[in-house]
Amino acid sequence: MDSLYAIHKKDRLHVLDILRGFSLLGILLVNMKSFHEPALYESSFVSSTTSLDRLIEQFINLFAQASFYPLFSFLFGAGSVIFYERAKEKGHSFGRYYSKRLIGLFIIGILHATLIWHGDILINYAIIGFIFMIFLKWSAERLMKWALWILILPNVLMSLALLIAYMGEPGSLDPGKYGSQEAIQQSLEVYQTGNFIEITQQRLTDWAYVNNAENAIFLILSILPLFMLGAAAYKRGWFHQSMIKEWKRTAIITGAAAAVFKAMPYYWDESILTQHLQLSLGGPALTLCYVSLALLFLYKFKFRLEPIRAAGRGSLSNYLLQSIICTFIFYSYGLGFYGEISEWTGFILVLFIYGIQVFLSHLWFKRNAFGPVEWLLRKWIYFSHRA
Repeated sequence: MDSLYAIHKKDRLHVLDILRGFSLLGILLVNMKSFHEPALYESSFVSSTTSLDRLIEQFINLFAQASFYPLFSFLFGAGSVIFYERAKEKGHSFGRYYSKRLIGLFIIGILHATLIWHGDILINYAIIGFIFMIFLKWSAERLMKWALWILILPNVLMSLALLIAYMGEPGSLDPGKYGSQEAIQQSLEVYQTGNFIEITQQRLTDWAYVNNAENAIFLILSILPLFMLGAAAYKRGWFHQSMIKEWKRTAIITGAAAAVFKAMPYYWDESILTQHLQLSLGGPALTLCYVSLALLFLYKFKFRLEPIRAAGRGSLSNYLLQSIICTFIFYSYGLGFYGEISEWTGFILVLFIYGIQVFLSHLWFKRNAFGPVEWLLRKWIYFSHRA
């Protein structure tokens, strides 16, 4: 059997790396608010009082919220198929190597959530990745059909239940009832003045607030179908130029759906119902629209975007680096700006940090085959000096 090594630059599907690089910007846009203030416990995505800050929040809410982690999930699914096909081609056990990959991501996620930032997604990716293994060998058509059922049906049923509650008593779905001033104040105090141990305890509290048994099914239903759609897209050859007509059709359909659901809290009352529709249906719809439009532009205009592709090649390293930089800027053991900056300042920071990451990634990959964390993960998976 041939050795199963990680994919080198000449073998990579470059459009996937460009999309990963693009997703890093959107993820940082969404996460920045949680880095510099206790957004986790706020009831509304738009809470600023000044017009400029509200405009920034509305922009992020409409064009980034709930659309870039799904993009990462979509690309994770596509990448998993590549991993599977290479293992099969080389005659190796896919299950063994892929399980080691997921375990590696789980360990990195535990360290990330415990020691750096509570908003880690890698733990969920690793756990749901084991469930995803059941479906990975399915055909593209079967994956797509079941992914859409899993994504749409539960959320439609949940929306109907919320609609019934809203019609019976509109005030019962007021988001203001579900914020926690006590949790907000505690977060402000700990992250502004606490020592590393106290901040670690708060990180674990914040992580458990989202990642608990009650939310487990919702996390699975939001991440697993995007894994499946990404896998289906790759198996259909969706990242190649022959799919231009399908990209256009998908962009129109998903763009229209995103316009309806993402903007719902703005043309209807903001409530738990409209927030749910915005996040659960509007977010993924915008994800697929972004992918379709990006593919159209990349192939239509032959954009190379080498620096952004470099950032995408090191997407895991850059994702973790964003957390390290931002927690150092805002937490008390760093520069201590938690709760002290505006949304506009946060937006400028996003552009600056992302720009630095793109620049450094471009320099890094001129001399290196893998990002630093990617290199460690591949060492763990393959136990080879060549990895």
